[in-house]
Amino acid sequence: MLNIKKWLKFILKLIVSLAFVAWLIFKVDWQEVLFYFEKISLWQTLLYIAVVILSITVSSYKWKILVEFKKFNVPLEKAFQLYLAGIFINNFMPSFIGGDTYKAYQLGKEKKEYVSAATSVVMDRITGLLGAMLLSVFFALFNWGVVSKYQVLIIILGIIIASLVAVIILLIAARLSFWEKISKYIPEKVLRIIRDLLHYVSDRKMMFKILVLSLIFNFIGLAVANYVLFWGLGIEIDMLNYLTVIFLISIVSSIPISINNIGIKEWAYVTFFGFFGVASSGVVAVALLSRVIQMVISFAAVPFYLKNKK
Repeated sequence: MLNIKKWLKFILKLIVSLAFVAWLIFKVDWQEVLFYFEKISLWQTLLYIAVVILSITVSSYKWKILVEFKKFNVPLEKAFQLYLAGIFINNFMPSFIGGDTYKAYQLGKEKKEYVSAATSVVMDRITGLLGAMLLSVFFALFNWGVVSKYQVLIIILGIIIASLVAVIILLIAARLSFWEKISKYIPEKVLRIIRDLLHYVSDRKMMFKILVLSLIFNFIGLAVANYVLFWGLGIEIDMLNYLTVIFLISIVSSIPISINNIGIKEWAYVTFFGFFGVASSGVVAVALLSRVIQMVISFAAVPFYLKNKK
């Protein structure tokens, strides 16, 4: 039954990915995409790789703090290797195992502390998403005169703000007495995960540091890295407009409805940057180039992955 559910989930995601890819095939001028590819130089490509590696290092350090809070001893080098191996798995084996599952298993197998290992990965994801949300709200409000012209941007911004408010309410509710009454009706396994996640929040100083690192990771890994490609491909866009949508794109692209966000990421680039008159062929070139380069970078994790495959 479990395998059937996995296959069904995979097939549904494949259908969504193929639908977006089909849309892109007919929407984009692929000769122009090739024209953009020819513009970027080797040193600009290497600069992009350096920025991506820096962002992975920042994120690995953030995760290292989270796992050490749970009493795991993980050197930064190992955290980086596990992080990169997770990216490799997401790129090349996205249907069943998943990079996050791999990271949690490799972290927890020595002490058999799989729940704490898994919640460290979940908290890493949650705080990363919160960082992108906070940056998207900040730049959208700063550029409200432009954002207010597009109903789609207003709706997405509203959802993000509502989500942030919901997180705050949940954190406040967890401190109130009625939480203990509600917890009696929650399955024990689920309750342990919730308590494990709330344990992080109990250390405000540590969580503040994690959120700051999330902001830095998002700004470097999304804003700076992608802007290097925009610059390398000769695509011009107002900086504030660029910052207004780049974090929104990452949030939309993270919705798990396609295989490794294939199709939906490219669609988001075309749609959101299209508001500012950027050619669809140019932004598709950026999305594809970033995808390919990051896949190549993740190959560096293959020796580590094969060594720890069992």
